[in-house]
Amino acid sequence: MECLSDLIARVEKLSFARQEERQASQPTLPPSSCDEQATLPLALPILEPPIPPEYIQAEAFLEVSGYFTPSSKRIRGIYTKEKKLRDYIDAQGNKRTLKVKITANHELGLPITSDLDYYRAFLKILDEIVDRDGRFKLPITVPTSTLIRYAGKTENARVWREAREWFDRMAFTGMKGAIYRAKKKDFDEGFSGTLFSQVVTKGERLRNEKIADTNYVWLSPWFLSNYYYRYIHPLDFNFYKRLRKPIAKSLYIVLENGWYASAGKLYTKRYRTLCEEFLLVPHTKFSYIKQQLDPSHHELQKVGFLESWEYRAAVHGDDYILVYYPGQKFFSDQEAKDTRRLLAEQIENWQSPSPQLDLIDRSDLLLTDILDICGDKENTAAYLKIIKDYKEPIIRMALSETKQANLEHRITKTRGAYFTDALKRLSHSRTATAV
Repeated sequence: MECLSDLIARVEKLSFARQEERQASQPTLPPSSCDEQATLPLALPILEPPIPPEYIQAEAFLEVSGYFTPSSKRIRGIYTKEKKLRDYIDAQGNKRTLKVKITANHELGLPITSDLDYYRAFLKILDEIVDRDGRFKLPITVPTSTLIRYAGKTENARVWREAREWFDRMAFTGMKGAIYRAKKKDFDEGFSGTLFSQVVTKGERLRNEKIADTNYVWLSPWFLSNYYYRYIHPLDFNFYKRLRKPIAKSLYIVLENGWYASAGKLYTKRYRTLCEEFLLVPHTKFSYIKQQLDPSHHELQKVGFLESWEYRAAVHGDDYILVYYPGQKFFSDQEAKDTRRLLAEQIENWQSPSPQLDLIDRSDLLLTDILDICGDKENTAAYLKIIKDYKEPIIRMALSETKQANLEHRITKTRGAYFTDALKRLSHSRTATAV
């Protein structure tokens, strides 16, 4: 009987074989032309041969938050950027805008596309842990040599220093504003935090006074919760590593999400909006705009992700509308994701009715829930001790009582104090009943 990894590998090979057959049988179409198009029709280059995909799981919110910025000399003096997530109408009928602000440490600067390379490598490490153990438990072990190798870089003094700075940048870069919470399937507008809550690099002292023999990472609760509640999507890591230009790497994320939202139809983006998101210098001269963006457009077209693109003059203002048409690579990725999703459902139905393995240790999820209800992160150490000393069902009961008491305005001190008192009372009550 085949194991899960063998089944998935076999399906991926079949999907890839169908993709090659389609590309061999279908002629390449010329790019769409339009009277509004500001450039001459583009000549399609010879596409690079595809390579087998390697899908890793990427947490969905960070992908669209604008956390990583294309590297350039211009961003060296910029330490904050803001990304608009969506507009909505609140309960009072007022128009509201959800935004998230990325704030850099002034010594380290904003995360750039080289940091995105290491982040992708880190996601691969998470995938391997889940495949091996069924879950991951904090702290996560991240050897520098493995991180560098998975990122597709060659080890040398500069790259080692770059990797060391990546750990620090992930721990010190702040996110403030709106963040998506997969547990409640909505945005939390009062968020303030980081991606890594703590990092101990090789050679530093751990809490137990021992010297770290490798790098250890503690992921922030929001990321753990989103990962646990499956707010993730497959990303072709092999394809990503083929991209070389910083703008192409960031545009890959924007276009994939844009085409997915439009069900594979064309996706439009204002040029100045793209410049704000990527921290690019906005040009008014059309030839400068082409010189700025087209090298990355051609790279994405060459690997089959982008079919064609157009520049259309905006009706109002000195701006252009960028029109992007998806390439075959986008559609083959969506087909592969659908195939894997169907396979996973079939395997779950075929296996014996046992609970699905948690992706993370349950204590991390329990701590997240305690902090959400009690709201006092400064008492995290005390809550960790509670998780260690009490069983989960009784903690859940105390949390439920605390949440209800807060809704009924019956808490006279703090939610944390009420939760602790409820926990002791429930524990004592159960002990007395047992006697």
